[in-house]
Amino acid sequence: MNDAADVGPDLEPELKRNAELNVAASAENDAELVARARSGERQAFATLLTRHLPMARRVCRRITGSETGLEDVIQETALQALLCLDRLRDPGQFGAWLTGIALNAARQALRGRGREALSWEALWGGRLVTEPLDDGQSPAELAEAREFASAVRVAVADLPAGQRQAVLLVYLSGLSYRETAAVLGIPVGAVKTRLHKGRVTLQRRLWDLWKENVMATDVEQQMVQMRVADVRRRKTGEDERDRSVVVLEEVGGTRQLPIVVGRWESGSIALLLEKVSVPRPLTHAFTANLLRASGVRVEQVRIHRLLDETFYADVQLEGAAGRASVDARPSDCMALALELGAPIYVATDVLTAVEQARQDRAEPEQPVEMMNASAIVAQMIEQWPVGPKPVRKADAPGA
Repeated sequence: MNDAADVGPDLEPELKRNAELNVAASAENDAELVARARSGERQAFATLLTRHLPMARRVCRRITGSETGLEDVIQETALQALLCLDRLRDPGQFGAWLTGIALNAARQALRGRGREALSWEALWGGRLVTEPLDDGQSPAELAEAREFASAVRVAVADLPAGQRQAVLLVYLSGLSYRETAAVLGIPVGAVKTRLHKGRVTLQRRLWDLWKENVMATDVEQQMVQMRVADVRRRKTGEDERDRSVVVLEEVGGTRQLPIVVGRWESGSIALLLEKVSVPRPLTHAFTANLLRASGVRVEQVRIHRLLDETFYADVQLEGAAGRASVDARPSDCMALALELGAPIYVATDVLTAVEQARQDRAEPEQPVEMMNASAIVAQMIEQWPVGPKPVRKADAPGA
């Protein structure tokens, strides 16, 4: 996918215009306007907002995921910019500075809704459910998640400033390369370079942390074939954090295995389960296309280990070079299996451990109302941000 395809159609004209502008002249104009605004000229500050708030608004829209509360975020951004204008070190970078204020305001708004910036389930792609399909994590899980999230934050904070900014904007805030380049005022190629260097550093830094929590096993296991039966998401209020669960069901049996995953991953799996076509290929579809183009076949995916209430999985591949096993998150494995029609197997030891964990739970909690895959997809289609919306294949023209 080229970079232009990563940007919503509403951003394309603006980005093209920015590319055609003389950067030095634009920076000088901003600097002049900042100087006049600092001297008390209201019209100069209004001109700065008119010029740069549209980009800040689009960035915030990607962060919040909806128009709800967006106006409050933009008003807070403008107010903070006015109050802190004297602190701006480089007046020529007013646009990037304003967007940074907007990003902070958007994240604060999300925290106010009870959402988390870092998702433990999204990082690992599969967590054990020991209670009915209802609400939050146990104190031990929360402590474990906080510890891991803290280690990630420290590792990101230790990156050089340029790499840190790029990593946070792309991987935490969800901006595209083009949008990140516009915010930072650098070429797209520089964004990619910073991200590559940042990934290498983080991989080296966090690898030892991962190894400390994983105990490998080479014991041959009995496997049970299962299928994705449903995706559930807890209906939440403004002050609650949602919870997404993929439910696996034994083929020809009655056993079930609920696995907590991240919100984005659950949405992708729900789209596949409901046979919904999206305008552009998602990550699992892109991966499947790469495998097809390389002549590699997915024989099966396996959820083979449960350690510290975290599931571990792998993908069994076959190609011209022979067979190979690739470690992966369960959420990615399940999405790839649905995309390619590959079987899903779960180790009997895992199913036994899950059942034992449920029995050991001291005080089972009452289930709460949850959306199923169909309701999740309907909500996603309704809230789809820009461009063509996803379409259920049964509703597509010619279906």
